[in-house]
Amino acid sequence: MYSLDATVSLVRRLVAKTSFVTATLVTGSALLTGLTGASQSSSVGAVVALKTPGALAVSSKGALYVVDAGRDQILRRLPGGQFQVVAGDGRRGFSGDGHPAIDAKISVKYWGGLAVASNGTIYFTDEGNGRVREILPSGVIETVSGGGTKTLATTSVPAMRASFGDQLDSVAMGPGGQLYIGCNGVYRLANGVLHWVVGTDAPGLNKGFTGFGSSPVFQKDFAPAQTLAFDGKGDLLVGGGGTYSLYERTVGGAFRFIQEDRAQGGYYAAMAVAPDGSVVLAGGAHGLSRFHPSDLITTIPAYGLSTLLPLPSHFTVGEAVAVAPNGSIYLDADAGNGFTNVSAIVQVTSAGHAVLVWKS
Repeated sequence: MYSLDATVSLVRRLVAKTSFVTATLVTGSALLTGLTGASQSSSVGAVVALKTPGALAVSSKGALYVVDAGRDQILRRLPGGQFQVVAGDGRRGFSGDGHPAIDAKISVKYWGGLAVASNGTIYFTDEGNGRVREILPSGVIETVSGGGTKTLATTSVPAMRASFGDQLDSVAMGPGGQLYIGCNGVYRLANGVLHWVVGTDAPGLNKGFTGFGSSPVFQKDFAPAQTLAFDGKGDLLVGGGGTYSLYERTVGGAFRFIQEDRAQGGYYAAMAVAPDGSVVLAGGAHGLSRFHPSDLITTIPAYGLSTLLPLPSHFTVGEAVAVAPNGSIYLDADAGNGFTNVSAIVQVTSAGHAVLVWKS
């Protein structure tokens, strides 16, 4: 239950504390924390109007990055609230490796992947070109994997010879700062080679699951690995868009089934690790949730944003989420699954305040 205190423009949630979004919720710009961090690039991109936000990521310095599928660009939010281009010249295509990222052509999608390494290197899925690319701190763009003809399998593949087909969906930073890529399976990039981690043909993948999900059997059609995240222990969580499932692969190699939700028609489309080691999840019918080793807690229902912020009731929690070093969570919200120009970016601070960061 919620009530509005018009005298101070606050919305208070009047329920017992069952999740981390229970404190006073406010709108406005006063709580735009975690958005600092100057560009490390020697090439300064133009300030532009955000159009269609997709994947989100936050750097170790707190800078928010956004995949803008409507512009075919990667943007960074400046402390003053503007968005600055860090990659893409706005014209769909492929070009630019070895040159400034702001002059390159890229082809990104709403549901793609985005990650920032501790040294400031940005990784993203250039889905339209079947590649994973990086933006170095110097501002130069390079391809790190994809564009080849070698079909991925359960073996190691030279990264530049790999062919991702149309199943390139996610990237995540893993233990030791290594890059993990989600497609028809999960692969680890190391020294120019893609190493298979898990997929449909993993030993024991379709049997022997333990956990608290509604079904003990993992669906056979693993693909795609829609989203990836590592928790504080180094265990890998995978959300499968093709299977509507969420499962965990522990550091020791064991599998634990967490949830299957094909009947509800929803799946977790994005995940990000929080400073406390838990994993924050977002997507469609599930809303915003947090996963601990033994609990999967819904914190904002799918259509709950309109009770917290001045958003239409048909706005849902979208398919992107990122967590800042200070614990602030950023998520997208939309009315049309990312395929309309009606969307928003929302911040939930570590204190439980909801802030409307941007709205179309």
